[in-house]
Formats: sequence, structure tokens, C-alpha cells
Amino acid sequence: MIRWVGIKPAILTRHANTGRSLPPDAFLCQEPRKLLGRHRGLLNEIRRTVGIPDTHYRALYHPLFDQFAAWSQEFPASEAHHHCAPGGALQHGIEVALHAVKRRRKLLLPGGATAERLAAKQDVWTYAVVSAALLHDFGKPVGDIQVLMLDADGRDIGEWQPWRGDLIRQGCHAYRLRYRREHDYRLHERLPAFFVSGIMPKLGLEWLSGDRDTFSQWTALLAGDWENAGIIGEIVSHADAQSVAAILAGAQQQTPGARQRPLHERLLTGLRYLLDHKELPLNTRGAAGWIQGESAWLVSKRTLDALREHLEREGHAGIPQRNDRLMDALQQSGSLIPCEDKAIWKVQVFAESWPQANTLTVLRFPVGKIWADPTAAPAPFQGTVTPEGETEAATIAISEETQPESGPANEPLVERPKEAAESGTAGADIFSEPDAPLSVPTHTKTENTVTTEELPPMPESGQRFVAWLRQNLQSGLLEMNTASGRIHRVPEGLLLISPGVFKDYRDPHPEVNWQHVQRRFARLKLHKKMPDGTNIHVYQVIGEKSRKRGMVKGFLIPESHLADVFPGIDLPPPNPHLQRKTTA
Repeated sequence: MIRWVGIKPAILTRHANTGRSLPPDAFLCQEPRKLLGRHRGLLNEIRRTVGIPDTHYRALYHPLFDQFAAWSQEFPASEAHHHCAPGGALQHGIEVALHAVKRRRKLLLPGGATAERLAAKQDVWTYAVVSAALLHDFGKPVGDIQVLMLDADGRDIGEWQPWRGDLIRQGCHAYRLRYRREHDYRLHERLPAFFVSGIMPKLGLEWLSGDRDTFSQWTALLAGDWENAGIIGEIVSHADAQSVAAILAGAQQQTPGARQRPLHERLLTGLRYLLDHKELPLNTRGAAGWIQGESAWLVSKRTLDALREHLEREGHAGIPQRNDRLMDALQQSGSLIPCEDKAIWKVQVFAESWPQANTLTVLRFPVGKIWADPTAAPAPFQGTVTPEGETEAATIAISEETQPESGPANEPLVERPKEAAESGTAGADIFSEPDAPLSVPTHTKTENTVTTEELPPMPESGQRFVAWLRQNLQSGLLEMNTASGRIHRVPEGLLLISPGVFKDYRDPHPEVNWQHVQRRFARLKLHKKMPDGTNIHVYQVIGEKSRKRGMVKGFLIPESHLADVFPGIDLPPPNPHLQRKTTA
């Protein structure tokens, strides 16, 4: 389904001076200089921060911004999220470029290079960062929007074909926009690479391609391969978040005709994203849900908590903090199937390969509400989901404190002991997080647990975290041995404050669940376990002029592993204010 998006009448009045009037929802094509004139202050700040001679700036940066503006025109950056006003795509690109170049100037790139190499390569790295930041979201107009071109008399001259160049080059005088209702939400990340040659000046491309390290990271980002985008990806991701947070913090105008999306639609969109990206895994023991027939049965608290975190991470405002409010929005809109007059069902989930059935409180969604295209829905569960005790389960999952939480896919379905759940804040200080993770000994086994040998092959999440850690330590982005730092050198090795360092990893990677990454890192077995088989080591914080002793907790990568995990990285001496706690 496609819906038209209109235009402010003021724009039509100002520009409609041809013999025939244009449609009331048409945008006029504008020259790059006029479009960029609205952002002169930001562009001047970028110019000052880049810091190269005027002749070089005019040759490399002016055509880059001109072409980006010619392609972006008045396109919004989103329909109802950040930068959704006319011209939002251009504004967002320039803002991200400015935030990125400011961050880049604080770093020594490439990391670990000699002073001579740093001086020789500083300008090409700056150009790579600015151009990648400007173009990182360029695929959105191509992937999310259809553009209908009009001539000077308002007649339809066909749909814009981005592969042939910008709108003006295709003889377009004005255009109308319409959003695609069904599209791949990650497609836009893979598209910029296809249009680089139409936007980047040839001189700039030749310059970048001459430095293989820079070019490798730059091309990875523009192809949507953020895992291999290295420090350029880290810089652009932080800059993108700054631009989004700033616009969402204030009142922004929405593109006329784009609707304000109600809460239940945002919840369903977020739910589809989490399920499609396997952040809420399906159809396995320990999963977040199961597909059976025309219903999707999703563990209530785990699903609602993940939904809230996902929407807040994307910058959505007004998301209720209570799960019963979220369930009310879904139930009142008809988005889920109620159990009598309640949202919660109590079911038994069973498969032949399991030792016993698991009783859970769940939400029941029609599959068609989550996936409009039936072919996009996951395969059905090879087992049974049987409702039981429908009325007695009505209030169980509404309470945040009483609802047990299932682990990720293929994790044991074991209820967390109350004593352990309440002990996470003990000994917290300025170094530690209040919700330190529960460490479960791995040498015990009950009928409801699985052994390490039974686990599936290692996913890549833990390895990506280690690569991020290595890159940021090498570039100096991560603090070490400071009061606010998450990483400390200790005599026994390297201490990773948990869960703080995993939450830091989530900031430039908002698509991930930090708890999932933490578990996957633990399975890499790079860390040293405690004698009782648990993962978390405790260190006392000793002040210079105070007798107070706080505590920090985290994973310990032993000294013997550091050279293999962080090759070529010079680590500082141990933090003198940390001392290993050896007694309970």
C-alpha cells in the first residue's frame, strides 16, 4: 500500500509561477546552492574544523556537498521519526558530518601510527569520515520512498530512477513523494555504495582509494557492513546518535501528510524488527516465543521489556514504563488475542526433544498482525503450545517483580533465585553498575539445564564485541584506569567492568541486546573463571586519602591471554587503586 505525502502551501505559493499551477502536494526541484544556503552555519563550522587550504576544500568538499544536496532535495529523513520535516535528509546528513568531524579531530588516526604517518594521513582520514557521515543514510530515499517527477506544467513524466542521476538531470521540475508501506527496513544501509560515483567527486574517490586501510573501512560502511567499518563506523554511529537525539529533544515539524503513528503501530513495527533480527528468538528451548498455526505466542515480560528498550533506543517519546499500559494499548487496538478479557495467557510449551514442558505467561498475537506478508513469517514451531488455567494467569506477568524471565535462545529455562536477584547492588560504587549480572556456576547440571557441549555453534556477537574492544583500545576511545572507565589493567590481567562495558558497546550498536552480547562473550572462554565456576571477579577500590573501600566487578582476561586478544596494543601498568578481593 502506498500513501501520498503532501507539501506546505507556502512552498507552492512561493514557487508556482509557471503557466499552469502545480499539484498542491508538489515540491519544486531546487539548485544545490539554494538548498545548502539554509545550512550555511553548519557548513562553515565543518569548513573550519576540516582545516585544509581553500583550494583543496573547494576541489574535494564543495562538489561533495553540492551533489548530496542535488540528490536529497526536500526529502525527509523519515516519515514520523527523526528529521521528518521537508529537507530532513539534507539537514541530518550535514549534522552527522559536523558531529563526526569534531569527534575525528580528537583522535589520532590511524591508531598506533608513527608521528610521520599520522601527519601524512590526517587529511584523508578526515575526508573519509566526513563523506561517510554525509552519505550513511543516503539509501533511505531510494529504499523507502517513491518519487513521481513532474514537468513545468505539472504533468507526470515518470518515476525517478536514481540510477540515472539526480532529479534535475532527469528533466524534473517538481516532484511528489509517497512512502512504501512494505519494505526492507535495513535495505537503505546497503544502498549508498551504489550511488557513490554519482555523488563523490572523482578526485576524492581516487584519493581515498589510494589509502587501503581507510578505503576498506569507508567502503564497508557505505555497503552497510558496520562490523568491518572500524573506527570510521564508530565515529559515524556516535555522530548519527547525536543528530537524532538533538532533533527528538525539541519540537520538530513533520512532513505534511505523514501521519502521527499511534502507540500500537509503533509497538508492532518494533516487535517485527526484534523478531526479524532475532533479538527475540523463536521456536527453540529458551526462546522468546513460538509460532503455532495463525498465532505467535510471545513471553510477556521479556517481549514488552525488549520492545520498550528498542523504542526508547530509537528515540521515541511517550513510551509507557509499565507493562500493563503497553498491553492495554495492544489489546484496545485489537493487535493481540486476549484470554477472555485479559491480555495474558498461561501456556505449556513442549517439544519431543525436551525433557519436560515449560509453563509460561505469554501474549498471543495473530501472525498476520506482525507480518502482513504471510511468506515473511518464520516457520512454525515443531512442538505444541497448549493454553491452560486461562483465568488464573491474568495478573501474573503484569508485576515486574514476580514474572520470571526466559533466557536467550538455547539458554536454560531456570528461574533466577531471589537471593541472587537482590544481591546485584551490594557494594556498588562509582565504578560499578547497580545491575551486575548473575553468574551461574557451569559445573552443575539439573534436569532443566543444558550443558556447554549441547550448545549450538558460537554466534558472532562475542567476536564482534572483542573486535570493537580492540579497535577502541588502539584508538584511545575507551578510557582505562579512570574512575569513569569500564576497563582496568590489574596485576592479573585486564578487568572488564560488567555490565557497564557491554552497555557501552550497545551505544554505537543500538540494534544489539547487551545481555546477549555479554553471554556470547562469556562463551568465547577468553576470561578466567572463579574457583567456584562463576564468571565475575571482585576488586576493591582503594582511595588515596580515604579509608572507604568500594568494589568493582567484571570479567577478567588473564595476563597470559592479553597478547593474543590485543596484539600490538600497549596496555598501561596496573591501576594502583584496585586490589583483588580474595575473601567472601
